[in-house]
Amino acid sequence: MAIWLVTGCSSGLGKEIAKAALNHGDKVIATSRNASRLSELKRLGAVPISLDVNGTPEEISAAVVEASRVYGTFDILVNNAAYVLVGSIEETIDNEARAQFNTNVFGPLSVIRSVLPFMRAQKAGVIANIGSLGGYASFAGSGYYCATKFALAGLTEALRAELAPLGIQATIIEPGYFRTSLLQPDVDGKTVAVGSIEEYKSTMDGVKHMLDAYDGKQPGDPTLGAQVIVEALTSTGRASGKTLPARLLLGSDTVSFVASVQARQNKEMEEWRDLVVTTDHAK
Repeated sequence: MAIWLVTGCSSGLGKEIAKAALNHGDKVIATSRNASRLSELKRLGAVPISLDVNGTPEEISAAVVEASRVYGTFDILVNNAAYVLVGSIEETIDNEARAQFNTNVFGPLSVIRSVLPFMRAQKAGVIANIGSLGGYASFAGSGYYCATKFALAGLTEALRAELAPLGIQATIIEPGYFRTSLLQPDVDGKTVAVGSIEEYKSTMDGVKHMLDAYDGKQPGDPTLGAQVIVEALTSTGRASGKTLPARLLLGSDTVSFVASVQARQNKEMEEWRDLVVTTDHAK
């Protein structure tokens, strides 16, 4: 029976992961910036804790210590809390960009640092960061969000190499489009940059229209996605006998998308190969 700590559980994929882990027979500590929003999960058996990933490292550490008093340790951490910032690179002001990185990168890092002493003590554990297909290629209008997911992927791969000798696993789970509140303009969804520059209006209008039109039509079912995540992180069910990968795609749309990104990268590499290999010292 694994002990889970899951951030961002008030809605969407985080909430469904907590439910799926409970249905798996595991123990779940569910967090949100306001634990009062976790009443449904509490009724289902989860222990709600307030944890704001935008807090200081000291505040996050205190929340994790509080969570540790429930069952004494953690076996699986899922860093799920995140939001989407919509805005062109130039239009987005520094405070907006930093807030995006604080929630999507630095907050999860503080949670990881606070949880790892418990996992190191037991020489076991799994850390799963929730990334995005936007961690493979960036899009106009969501460059800052995608940059946070690129960063999280790089950090996770290094963490995986550092923790493997300690008996701890690390992976980044990279969902495609799931039917959650992520594209909705609310506290758990998207935030639109305040600034506007006329030259970007046509591009940004198209981005905003696409996101609004796609909201509610995403192909991914978060309940089914959460079930795959639980099986993957516990090496059970359909994931039994499989090695947890460094990067785990999630959703039918991710497979074709990542294949197309890799094909483009390979094509560009081959086109430039003859030139880029000419930079070594003479032997």
